[in-house]
Amino acid sequence: MINFRQRGVLLVATPLLLVLIAVFTTLLIDGSRLLLIQSEMQSIVNSAATAAADEAQTCSGEPASYIRMQSRGLQAAMAAGFDGESSDLEVIPGLLVAGSTTTSPMNFVSKNTSTEMAQTNASWVRYSRSEPVSALLPEAIFPPVTLTAEAAARKEVFAILSSQGSTATVEGGLLGGLVGQLIGVPGYSLDATSLQSLESTTVGIGEMLTEMGVSDLTALVDEPLLDVLSAVVNVVGGVATPVGSIVDDLTGAIGLGGLSAAAVFEVAGEVPDVSQSSFPLYDFVTSVVLNSARALNQTSASLVSLGLDTSDSTLLAGLVQSIGLLGNVDLTLGLVVDEPTKIVVGPARQNEQGEWLTTIRSSDITLEAAVNVELATGVLGSLVDTLSLGLLQLSVLDNISVPLAVSVGGGQATLVNADCAKGSLNEAEFDFLVQDGVADIQTGTVNDVTGVVTPAPLSATILRLKPLLLPGVNVCLDADLEVNLASAAAGQVLESYNLHCPSGQCDIETVNASDNSLQGLDIRVRNLALDCGQGGLSGLISGVISGLVTPLTALLSDVTEPVIRQVVSPLLAALGADLGGMQLRVLGAEQTGSQLVEQAVFVQ
Repeated sequence: MINFRQRGVLLVATPLLLVLIAVFTTLLIDGSRLLLIQSEMQSIVNSAATAAADEAQTCSGEPASYIRMQSRGLQAAMAAGFDGESSDLEVIPGLLVAGSTTTSPMNFVSKNTSTEMAQTNASWVRYSRSEPVSALLPEAIFPPVTLTAEAAARKEVFAILSSQGSTATVEGGLLGGLVGQLIGVPGYSLDATSLQSLESTTVGIGEMLTEMGVSDLTALVDEPLLDVLSAVVNVVGGVATPVGSIVDDLTGAIGLGGLSAAAVFEVAGEVPDVSQSSFPLYDFVTSVVLNSARALNQTSASLVSLGLDTSDSTLLAGLVQSIGLLGNVDLTLGLVVDEPTKIVVGPARQNEQGEWLTTIRSSDITLEAAVNVELATGVLGSLVDTLSLGLLQLSVLDNISVPLAVSVGGGQATLVNADCAKGSLNEAEFDFLVQDGVADIQTGTVNDVTGVVTPAPLSATILRLKPLLLPGVNVCLDADLEVNLASAAAGQVLESYNLHCPSGQCDIETVNASDNSLQGLDIRVRNLALDCGQGGLSGLISGVISGLVTPLTALLSDVTEPVIRQVVSPLLAALGADLGGMQLRVLGAEQTGSQLVEQAVFVQ
C-alpha cells in the first residue's frame, strides 16, 4: 500500500526522470550528429590534403607555389562538401619525414610559404568550425564546441639517374682492355655481344635487396661493394652466364675491398619502395671499373695504361683508313680517375640549407693519349712534290708522335622540378639544370702521381735533306696543338618521361646527349718550327722549306682529329665523361602516390 508521502515523491520524480531521459536522448542524437560532422570534416581535410600535396615542390612540375597549393586544397574540399569560409580551412606547406624509430609516427615540419616552398613534399590541412552541442537545447546551458579535423599528405616522385655512357660508343676492346688492366689479366676483352648484354641486362633493385638481405637502398649503400658485386652475380644468373662472368671478374679488381656500395649508389632523401625499379648492368659495371681505376691511381705511381696497335685492334685499323696514311698507328692510353660517377636516386626538392638534394656529376677523368703514327712514304713524298723541291733529296722518313692530354669533368645535372603522374595522366616529367663539364685538350703528358697535365710539344724528324748547296740540313717538326670544343647549352629540360615501364623495363631517356660528332671541334697548330732547334733555316732553303708549313699543319690536324673523334671521345663518353657535353640518363622513376597520414605529428 502506497502512502501519501511516497505518492508525492513519485509525482515530483517522474517528470524529472522524463526530462532527463529526453535530455540524454537529445544529447545522444546530437552526439551522433557531431560525430557525423566530424567524420565529414575528416573526409574534407583528407581530400584537401591529398590535392594540395600535388602542388608541393616534389610533385608540382614547376617551382612550387603556395597560392596554387591553397587553391587546389580549397577546390578539393569544396568538391568533398566543404561549405564554410575559406579562412576556416588552413593549408600548410611542409616536409613530411619519418619518425625517429620505425614505430614512431611521421613528423610534419612546416615551411615558410614565401621562402621555403622549394623544400616541400607535403601539405597539412586543418579545418575548424563551431557547432552547437544541440539543435534543441539552449546554448546558455550547452555552449557551442569547436570541432577540428587535420590530415597530412605526401606526394613525390623519385628519379633514378646515371651519367654513364652507352656500349654503342665502346669499340675495339677499349673497355675490356681497361678491365683487364684492373683485374691483372693481360689481353682481357669484351666483345660486342658481351657489351650489348651488359647494357640490355637490367638489375632489379628488389631482387638485389633481397639477395643482400637489406630492407631498402638507404641500407644498401652501407654494405661492402664486393658483397654487392656477389649479389648482382647471383641476380643475373650466376658466373655461368656471360654477364655474370663479367661482374664476377670485377671482384678481383684493384682497390674494391675497402669500398662500400656508396661508391656506386647515392640516395637523396627518404626513398620510397623502389623494389620494382631496375637499372642497366652496364652503368653499374662502369661505375665499379672507375672506382677501381681511382683506387689504382691512389695506390700506384703510374697511370692505368691501355695499349693499342694497328696489328691487333680493329678500331685502329679503321683509324688508319680514316686517316689515310697507310702506315701503322700505335696508341697508348693512360687514365687518371679523380671522381667516378654514380647511380643516383632522389626527389626534386631542396634541403634546409636551400641546396638541391638530387645532383648527379659526370666522371672527372684525365686521359693521356700517346699517338705514334708511321707515315707512308707516298704521303710525305707528295708534300715534297708539291713544293717542286728539285734540289732536295728525301733520305729518311720518321714517325710522328703526338702526346695528347685530355682533361674532362665537372659537369653536373640537378633535378629541380618534377611533375607527378596524376589522374588519367600516367607520365612524370622532370626538369634538370645541366652544366657541361669543362674539357681541355692539349699536347702534353699527365703526371703519374698528381694527374696534373704538363704541356709538351709534339716533335719528330720529318725529313733529312741533302741539298746540293747545304748538305746535312735536317727538317724537324716541333709544334703545339690547340684544341677547342664548342660547349653545349647550359640548361636542358627532359619532358614526358613515362612512369610505367612495359615488361618491367623503362625506356631510358637522355638529356643533352652527345652524338660524338663533336660539332665545333677546332684543331689548330701553334708554335710550329722546322729547324730542329738549330735557330732556323736561312736563305733559299728556308724559303723553300717554309712551304711545308701549310701541308704539315693540315697533316697534323688529319692525324689528331680522328684519334679524338674515334678513340678518345667514345672512350670518355662510355665512362661518363663525354667530350661533347654532359650526358644524363634517366633510368627510371618511382612515385610514392598520395600518402595520407592522419596520425602525423605537427612539429612546427
